[in-house]
Amino acid sequence: MARISSPILFSHQFGIDPNLLNDEGIFDPILNIDTKLFIDPLLLTQSSHEIIKNHAAKELNKYFENILSLLEESKRKGDLAYNSAMKLIPKKEIGGTCLGYGTNSISGRGIPDTTRCIIIDTASEIIKIGIRKPELFILLALFENGIGSDTISDITTFAIQKSLFKFTAQIAKKLKIKTIKYNHNGEIIDIIKNPLRKKTSPVLLLPQDILRKLPFATTWDEVEDAAHANRNLRAKFNEYISMLWKAKTKKEKERQLAKLMKNKDGINTLIEIINNSKITPYNFKSDKEKVMFVQQVDEIIKKNPLELAAKVNTKEELNIIVKKIIDHFKFLIENKGINTLLWKDRTTPNNEKTTQKIFLLVAYSYCKANDIDINPEMDTGLGNVDFKFSKGFTKKIIVEIKHSYHRDIVNGFSTQLKLYKKAEETLLGYYIVVDVGNMGKKLERLYKTLNADKSKKAEIIYIDGRKKPSASKRKPAKNINKKNVQIKSSIKDNLFPEYDLSKFDTPDINLDDILKVTNNEK
Repeated sequence: MARISSPILFSHQFGIDPNLLNDEGIFDPILNIDTKLFIDPLLLTQSSHEIIKNHAAKELNKYFENILSLLEESKRKGDLAYNSAMKLIPKKEIGGTCLGYGTNSISGRGIPDTTRCIIIDTASEIIKIGIRKPELFILLALFENGIGSDTISDITTFAIQKSLFKFTAQIAKKLKIKTIKYNHNGEIIDIIKNPLRKKTSPVLLLPQDILRKLPFATTWDEVEDAAHANRNLRAKFNEYISMLWKAKTKKEKERQLAKLMKNKDGINTLIEIINNSKITPYNFKSDKEKVMFVQQVDEIIKKNPLELAAKVNTKEELNIIVKKIIDHFKFLIENKGINTLLWKDRTTPNNEKTTQKIFLLVAYSYCKANDIDINPEMDTGLGNVDFKFSKGFTKKIIVEIKHSYHRDIVNGFSTQLKLYKKAEETLLGYYIVVDVGNMGKKLERLYKTLNADKSKKAEIIYIDGRKKPSASKRKPAKNINKKNVQIKSSIKDNLFPEYDLSKFDTPDINLDDILKVTNNEK
């Protein structure tokens, strides 16, 4: 199981106002976790930044031309020209972009030798039918499963690395960001050092206007949409590629792809579609894919700070701080618009990982200020838990976060109760239930399970993460059935107050104010 890392923004680490980066059209990366965006090679010539629009675009074109020249010269697979072309395909991604599919790191996966061979072999086949255009490399993801959006982005980054380093140094100088001298492939350049990496590793600042959720031409659907926007291209697309859409089996589709790869007019049609497509970068303002949720949560946390005392000497004092963090997490979701980040769209909630990362963002700075360890996804020896807060060896608190749609949410809580009992050194556990729909009677059953437990080493926290209707459309909230839901103090010494069931009601929120804060929805 991959462990959640606490996301650290470039702007935070270097003390830069994120609005300055945004004003310059610069992506504010997370220094220790990849963001699921990619450099699209087709956007380079559209960039508003001169270094990218002119130098990087030419750098990429020259790179592809060099490979094409070598493959034209090659007589057979494995000869000198073929191997030289292979060497131009990078084995590893250029570090520092902080982009890709890495869930909890920026290490990247590199490009396997098998994929590098596929790229060269496929390009060679296309060259044999008389097509010698750099755009053919952008098409490769359509023909080969092993070539994905990350591969196209990594190759592009490798090809334009000089321009990206130059661009980063230019922005660093303008915003007065500290740089160091660095030997890059025998050339001494100025870089921004990533302070979160043990070895000297650069941070590459990227223009927002060359980034997309997926590079164009990595999916057939987008190519088809682009073709159908133009009458002439639509006719050509249907003539040369329609059989691919009629293929009903994987084997038949592969046969049609192989046939298309040998069709000069078909390939030229695809290249024409690419060159005539209106490609737009990712819309950071609307952020429909929620890739910028860290930045948005960070902004909301700044506007709604939590003051905590720094004294933590006892279990009770640790618990007070953890409880305040949880209450603040609840407050931000229910009253400050973070609930919108729990949803992919109007009807589909994100998975629990997103909610857990938001909780970690809320908790991290407070734990750091109070010298409290927060460990995500810990294996206690009795099972995995989402978070463990600790101060020393004997003061420990466990926090679990569950979404309401899970069928086994009650059974999961019963399992956790057993864990809490066995882990004698743990003071208690918090079981946070985030309501994103399909709650049913699970909450009442959870409290029935809790009340039947005599140890009282757990507390259930309900958070309303549902989408809120506008004030004019809001219906009166239904009260939770209070029958048989009498909550007693969770620990002796009356550490917790009586549980107020009124908090289950939908809070009276001015949604217009929320949307102004989050700027997340239109």
